[in-house]
Amino acid sequence: MESREGPMVSRRAGAPRHSRLLALLLAFGAPWPAATQVGIVTDTITGTVTGPDGQPLIGAIAQATSITSQVTRRQSTDARGRFTILIPESGGPYQLVVRYFGMKPSSLTVVRQAHEDRLAASVRMDLGALPNPIAAILSGRDSLRLSAAQAARLRGIADSLHPQRLAVSDSHILQALERARSVLTAYQWAQLSDALRTTGSRQPASPVASVPAAAPQTTPAPQARSAEQAAQQQPAPAPRPCSGYTGFSNVYDSNIDHSQLGPESYGVLVVLGGQYRQRFSGTTLELRYDGVFRRYTNTDIWNRPGHSASVSLAQRLARQWAVGAVGEVEINGSAEDRVLRNEYSVRPELEYRFNRSTRLQLYGEYLLKRYPNPQGQDAVAPRVGVRFRQLLGASGSWGVSGRYEYNRADSTRYRFIGWTPGVDIATPLWPGGRIESSVRYRIRRYTSRLVDVGVTEVLRRDDDLVATFAWQQALYRVWELVLSYRYESYQSNDTRRVFRDHLVGLTVKRWW
Repeated sequence: MESREGPMVSRRAGAPRHSRLLALLLAFGAPWPAATQVGIVTDTITGTVTGPDGQPLIGAIAQATSITSQVTRRQSTDARGRFTILIPESGGPYQLVVRYFGMKPSSLTVVRQAHEDRLAASVRMDLGALPNPIAAILSGRDSLRLSAAQAARLRGIADSLHPQRLAVSDSHILQALERARSVLTAYQWAQLSDALRTTGSRQPASPVASVPAAAPQTTPAPQARSAEQAAQQQPAPAPRPCSGYTGFSNVYDSNIDHSQLGPESYGVLVVLGGQYRQRFSGTTLELRYDGVFRRYTNTDIWNRPGHSASVSLAQRLARQWAVGAVGEVEINGSAEDRVLRNEYSVRPELEYRFNRSTRLQLYGEYLLKRYPNPQGQDAVAPRVGVRFRQLLGASGSWGVSGRYEYNRADSTRYRFIGWTPGVDIATPLWPGGRIESSVRYRIRRYTSRLVDVGVTEVLRRDDDLVATFAWQQALYRVWELVLSYRYESYQSNDTRRVFRDHLVGLTVKRWW
């Protein structure tokens, strides 16, 4: 009986416990009135943060604050530049502030539309006024607790920007910022957006890369406060919209007049120039001037000053599209050939960017050529071309190009059509050092000029190969040494026009 009663007693005794447990579960699971719910997420703010080139920014800090309750939440952007901020209220409007080191802070108001619970807000940021943002990172080395390896890598990136020059493009600065972000930890990068922020940004924020949605706003860590103090003690360098240079060159030319047995020549050149570059919202304006005063041996043709000036305007249209125009003037020289003439050109451009470092450009050009002693050579030369360019790091790139032109000269003897493929590459060597090299091959087919080949007359055909190499080395921040070499081989079925030329130059520049 014991063995049979035990289970029966057990079931009877357990029945009240099961009932009480079920009652408790139902009690805790029963719905509460809406007024008693605390911390329930009801608003979601999502968006994408992109840079001035339309590419997503990784690690940007997006902070949303309720204007009515002052509740604040923040999040960092992911690999696609996206963020999602969860707000434990249903109301708004919200003040959204986005920070990314090296960029101007962006602020906007997000307002609920109808009864939506997901608010969309995408932000496009512009570069700040720092001419070399990587140098600014190094100024906060102690507060950021950079390791020796991190500092060494950041110095290499900073040197690649050549702060004394204005030839550094926005793309190179964006590449440098991306490289710097990969050197730093997520925590260090978030500290930059907070403690080393651009003057005029709003409330200080917590120096963490990402804060959970339900967590309250935290107090800045001691390291962030010390970094902020360092930033205040070392104000950011003022922007330099313009700069100038002076220089001295010594050159050797093996065939200065481009004849079959041309004379050798040594030359001394004094060069000077300047640049002005200003960036507005989505628009970049750049002015440039270069002048040279020449003295060569064994010739009088080139002993006259030369001038080169240009103005360019670029406008971003969308995330991947941009348009621009360039106007150039060359006096006593040529932008491409080693020929003494005046040139005036206008070049509209259309650019498509596959991503931050890869781009394709289409352009047209209207070129006027004017010679000092015209004998029918003065010409109008319309051109169309295409360029493909791939950026390599902060200051390197390689590219290929192709162009078609029609040289419509005053005299039919000088009229020709031409094709010019080319390739170029530029890469940094070490801090302050850089090499550039290019090769182009121009094909000219004259439309009516005849030459004697044996016993027959045929249309003239010319082929021109030009290869260049240059090594640039920055010295003591404001000095630059440039060693250059240019080789040209000109072939033609008119044997009187065949020549070769070697040009070697050594230039010392001082930037102001």
